[in-house]
Amino acid sequence: MTDLGHDSGGLDPIEFIASHRMNTFASGVARFNDIIGAQLRVPVIGLFDERLPRTGSPLLSFKVSELSDVEREHLAEVLDSADWRTRIFVHDWAATNVEERMVREAEVVYCGNHAVYDQIRASNSPLDILWSPGLILDDRRFHPTAISVFTFGMAHKLHTEMFLRLRELLETSELSWAVYVSSANHETASIRDGEIVFQEVKKLFPSGLYFLGNLSDVAIYNYLQNTTFFAAFFEGGVRANNGTVAAAMEHGAVVITNLDRYSPPEYVHMENLIDINRCERLPSDPMVLKSIAVEAMATARGRGWPQLIERVRSADVGDLVPE
Repeated sequence: MTDLGHDSGGLDPIEFIASHRMNTFASGVARFNDIIGAQLRVPVIGLFDERLPRTGSPLLSFKVSELSDVEREHLAEVLDSADWRTRIFVHDWAATNVEERMVREAEVVYCGNHAVYDQIRASNSPLDILWSPGLILDDRRFHPTAISVFTFGMAHKLHTEMFLRLRELLETSELSWAVYVSSANHETASIRDGEIVFQEVKKLFPSGLYFLGNLSDVAIYNYLQNTTFFAAFFEGGVRANNGTVAAAMEHGAVVITNLDRYSPPEYVHMENLIDINRCERLPSDPMVLKSIAVEAMATARGRGWPQLIERVRSADVGDLVPE
């Protein structure tokens, strides 16, 4: 069997991996390449990146089936201009001209499964049937902690100084704690934002952090039910139309946020939420936490969908503007 690595029976060592997909949060092949690159200690470079070397010994690892017609033409141009000693990992087979060329020119062709092998076994290139190991490398358990914080990461709204203050409060509590971060779909513009959220929050919480990726509403609801605090921070302060805080309060979470003069007057520190700017120590008394949660639900109940629809339907504009 051919070894996919540095010691490869006379083959030149792999010097870099060329990949079409680069976002490991959006593509299994990108994740696969990222792990191989880390294991071999070689870079993973975008297939159409100007930094892609035109000489050397690459591993080409991508799905040609995912390339557009224009990208396939571009790939052919890349192959024309490159002086490579290539190995390729064939994840699937679309029988395109450029795939057949890559197989012909490769020193070794790694077939990702037996179906791929059966489709290209007639080629004269050296073939080897490989596989994909599991892609889950973060196998930490969610161990119970005295304090747990759940938050939605927002790539374009990550207020570092307030999260640092939150970390200080957690550390001074002298209790065990963990932070769970979701890049919820309705809060991030793209999957790329999720990756940015992960990298940025990891800097703030180098330990005790669990990144949950994109969660559904039902998953978010359950985290709101089971964590000690929900944290969300905003430019200036929380506003009446910040739906994240409204949802958390509606479902009985103890919210840690920031208030200013434009925040809803109904939001009161240590009554129905916690203002990070006024908090000197996180409450840990179950009765205090329960009281805040109950008041939060009561506040949210008065600001729910029925009340909003009633105001929108109202024909008397004069009654709508508070004095």
